[in-house]
Amino acid sequence: MRHIEQNSCIRFKQRTNEHNYVTVFYGSGCWSFWGLLNQGEQKLSLGAGCDYFGTVVHEFLHALGFEHEHNRSDRDDYLDIHRENVAPEWHFAFNLLLPHENRLLTGFDYDSVMLYGEGAFAKSYGLKSMTAKDGRFLDETYNKPGMSASDIKRLNMLYQCQ
Repeated sequence: MRHIEQNSCIRFKQRTNEHNYVTVFYGSGCWSFWGLLNQGEQKLSLGAGCDYFGTVVHEFLHALGFEHEHNRSDRDDYLDIHRENVAPEWHFAFNLLLPHENRLLTGFDYDSVMLYGEGAFAKSYGLKSMTAKDGRFLDETYNKPGMSASDIKRLNMLYQCQ
């Protein structure tokens, strides 16, 4: 949370009586809903294996409204998705957003903490679920050092930080 605060105008605080709030809990897996649900409590799960810096930042950015980089409507210009290597129950994780469903505030960002690594949700270790069209390596979210410069720019644009 400090990483986000140090790079934006966003400030986290302990809940008092706010109607909308995020509850961080030790649940099953690493996940959060996207953006403000406006329904009171919004859960953010940081379960077993979620204690990596990049993973925590990734989930908080979901709560703040970020989608996955590999779901952008323009992602096919930058990535090849290898659905034959993806576990069937995870095919949905590679669905494209429709143009009106995403905010393309900046160009595609290979370094984004919101971009999964090339082995994400593969059927077995060593298979690649996606590859960069330009041949670069796509590192796993948990290995990333936090927000990229583009993530920071998007966050500040989205929240109109000065």
